[in-house]
Amino acid sequence: MEQNQEQDQFIFGGKQAQQLIHKARLRSTLKTIGIIVIVTPIILAVIWYGLYHLRLYQGSKVQSEILWKNEISAPNVHISNQSVKLDSFGGETYNQTYKWLGNKPYIWQPIEESYNLLGRSTGRYGAFGAISLPEQLSTASTHRYNSATGDREMIFYHPEIAYETYEDSISLLKQLEDDTLVELALSFDQAYTLEETRKLLPAGVQPVWFWTDAYTPSYKKYLKETRQTIAADSMIIYGFHGEQFAPYGGVDSFINSVEQLRKHGRNFTWEADQVHQSLAGDNDILEPEDITIIGAVVTGTAKQLEALQNQAYIKGSTFGVVSDTTSLPD
Repeated sequence: MEQNQEQDQFIFGGKQAQQLIHKARLRSTLKTIGIIVIVTPIILAVIWYGLYHLRLYQGSKVQSEILWKNEISAPNVHISNQSVKLDSFGGETYNQTYKWLGNKPYIWQPIEESYNLLGRSTGRYGAFGAISLPEQLSTASTHRYNSATGDREMIFYHPEIAYETYEDSISLLKQLEDDTLVELALSFDQAYTLEETRKLLPAGVQPVWFWTDAYTPSYKKYLKETRQTIAADSMIIYGFHGEQFAPYGGVDSFINSVEQLRKHGRNFTWEADQVHQSLAGDNDILEPEDITIIGAVVTGTAKQLEALQNQAYIKGSTFGVVSDTTSLPD
């Protein structure tokens, strides 16, 4: 009987029992804390590592999309190098660009694109927003200037739209020094094939970019109603670089970039769909023979480009970058 009472005291309230329970709880708590201390940094490291590589991966995809977009737009604008700066919820890509002016590169406005963890662009800046002189804002021949470099931005005239006035920068070439390097936008009187375009351009005139008629009927209707010109820095101008810039030039590169954006893009799919819808044939496949040219960008010396004077197929021409801006006519 006494032995049972001692056991009951041990079980239900004895000091020794309380101490054992306390020690057991302490050991359990310390063990839990130890596990947390060891496991938590590992989990955080894995999460950080995963997010780090996810941000890099999404940044790489955004960079590819920017390259593809540049291949179907961006008149005479080339990307020389790209870099990524990561932040907590995504990152920012920096894309240095240049233009080809005569026989040398000309540093141009960079493209900066921020993106989130899903690879979606959260804001594009550094590629748009030209400066126009206030008193000229309502005219079709407004001179536009790049906000980063101060150079003129080219303007194009769609052949199916009847504009009140057309700029004729070709006639002003004789006012420049013969060796002045000039970038010139040409707007044609109609759509031509690429082969026809090459034959039309005089020898010694270097085409660096071709403007394609990648506009849907509904958008052409809008252009006709507004008589809107299309600026070189516009989001709705489409074309491709000359073959001399391969692998980032030529018709095949243009078609590949359009299809890559349509299939794998997240940020410029609307633009790619517009191009495909406008140019693809009845088989819904975009092929080289579907491409029609309605303008071009040419570069060279002022003397070389004078060969373009009195060419009936050129409806309008506007200056872009000129190496000696002090001699540029107003």
